[in-house]
Amino acid sequence: MQETFTQEDKIPIIVGVTGHRKLLPEDIPRLKEEVKAALLEIGAMCKNTPVVMLNAFAEGADTLCAEVAIDLGIKIYALLPCPAERYQESFDDPDARKELAKYLEGAERVIIAPDVEVNKPWLQNAVQIKDADYEYRQLGIYMASNCHILLALWDGGEPHTDFGCGTAEVVRYALEQNYLSREHLVRPGCINDSAVLWISTASANAAPAQDKRKWLASKYAFAEGEREKVGEPWGDYLMSDAPTGYVCDIVAKTDEYNASLPEVNPNAVKLWDNVEELDGYRRALRRHYIKADALSYSVNQKKYNAFLLLIACLGTLVALFFMLYDDAQQIYMIYLCAAALCALLAVTGYGKRKKVHERYVGYRAFAEALRIQFYATMCVNAAESEDTVGGDGQSEYHECICELYSWTQKSDMVWVSKALRTFDILYPSEKLLIPSDRVMQTWIGEQEEKPRGQLAYHSDRVEKNKARAKLYRTISSGIKILSVAIYAVVFCLELATCFVHASGGTWFWEGDMAGGLAWRSLGIIVIGTATAASLLFSSYLGKLSYDRKASDNRKMMALYASAWARWKDIRNKHRPVDEVRKFVREVAREELVENGIWCSYIIDNGLEVAL
Repeated sequence: MQETFTQEDKIPIIVGVTGHRKLLPEDIPRLKEEVKAALLEIGAMCKNTPVVMLNAFAEGADTLCAEVAIDLGIKIYALLPCPAERYQESFDDPDARKELAKYLEGAERVIIAPDVEVNKPWLQNAVQIKDADYEYRQLGIYMASNCHILLALWDGGEPHTDFGCGTAEVVRYALEQNYLSREHLVRPGCINDSAVLWISTASANAAPAQDKRKWLASKYAFAEGEREKVGEPWGDYLMSDAPTGYVCDIVAKTDEYNASLPEVNPNAVKLWDNVEELDGYRRALRRHYIKADALSYSVNQKKYNAFLLLIACLGTLVALFFMLYDDAQQIYMIYLCAAALCALLAVTGYGKRKKVHERYVGYRAFAEALRIQFYATMCVNAAESEDTVGGDGQSEYHECICELYSWTQKSDMVWVSKALRTFDILYPSEKLLIPSDRVMQTWIGEQEEKPRGQLAYHSDRVEKNKARAKLYRTISSGIKILSVAIYAVVFCLELATCFVHASGGTWFWEGDMAGGLAWRSLGIIVIGTATAASLLFSSYLGKLSYDRKASDNRKMMALYASAWARWKDIRNKHRPVDEVRKFVREVAREELVENGIWCSYIIDNGLEVAL
């Protein structure tokens, strides 16, 4: 069945909310207007992308933002620190409890904030953090990590403690990812993946720091020369009237992806054949993998390769026409040379404007992240289900696989990471009764029988890439041999001319051929054109680099064969779920690293030509 995509298949921009619970009554009209203006400003940034809100519905800032969002028709996803019944008990005012129930009823989904840090016993021992405070802390971390933009109704005050859960801390989570790893360490998180839209708000403790909304970003997200362009420094942050460049870039790439509606090859890999077995979360991952894969291969890779070939051909024509103009004294050839050169510049410029190269890499990286997220969560889910005899049917927390990127990859793949995180917000997840062996066979593939999964994919690709590499080596060698042969012929003709001169004679090489073109000039033209063609087509074939692809395929085959052997050991010895999770992370990390290396290689081979 042919997969088709509609305008409903979109990844939203998620706006998180944090702020003070106690607002001054006289401030509320102004704050509502500022929040409305902020949401409209964000909406104007993404023409093809819906904006949704992540909101805890606490008293004060949260409910104010919720009211404005509802008036604007923005969908709201509820994020609570604990189950709704217990959360309601934390509201002293009965009217506030009723209001919370009303908001929860109208929410698209109710999400219980997961334990992101997994540090509760350590924090309780280190700083005597209370259970409720720890839950609110996890809510703030999850909110800041999963939203694209954090709307902060904040007085600008400093955090009260190093391990708190207030508005100032949530701002720090968003801009610095300043929270703990499982090893109780402050993690070096990515600092160019979120921004805070700050609406200055008076609180019981402080007056507003400024009277207009401002965008905040980490000062470490910019090089020295960029900071002056962004805005004025404000403490550890940079403050500006307009959104920072990297936020605009995240929104723009998400918007481009949403606006693209590819046609999909019905024979393309779809991750999992029986869709009925999957929950909403995995169905969404699968569907967007198909779309991202199509955008990468069926659309942009073809265009990228076509542009490379066209650039090589036009570059060769520029060299030929110039040689005819210069050495053959064919004056009109300068017009053809100029036309070919203009066409060459137009082609490279058009390719860059259409971001063919950039989109090819970005969509491939997104597709791979979706694939790895799908199988990694499926495998852990299956192991947990087997461990708990089917599980409890509750929603689960999925670690974003992009956390396994290296630092530089995280910085380059921010929109991919943010897009992947939206699935955890939008789609429900359940324990699935799918055996972990079946998941691993589909993902990795077994070596004993006919290869499946990634083992089968790389086994198939290595042969195709080896064949292509051989073909292109033959083509490249043929061009080089032809160039050398032309050099040799011209050399022999020039050497013969010396002997003819020594005997006092003349011969055709020094004379004119038809049209007044000298034979010697023809030789120079052919040599120059052959040299240019050799360089340009060698560059074209080198950028495709099927030898490199075949080598990587062989290495990945060895990885999956080894991984399957390790998986058999884990399965046969009935290892606990924690060991399964560690094993899955290792395989996922290797896949992400391999894809990151590939992306780096392709990024360096843009649509450029050197004449």
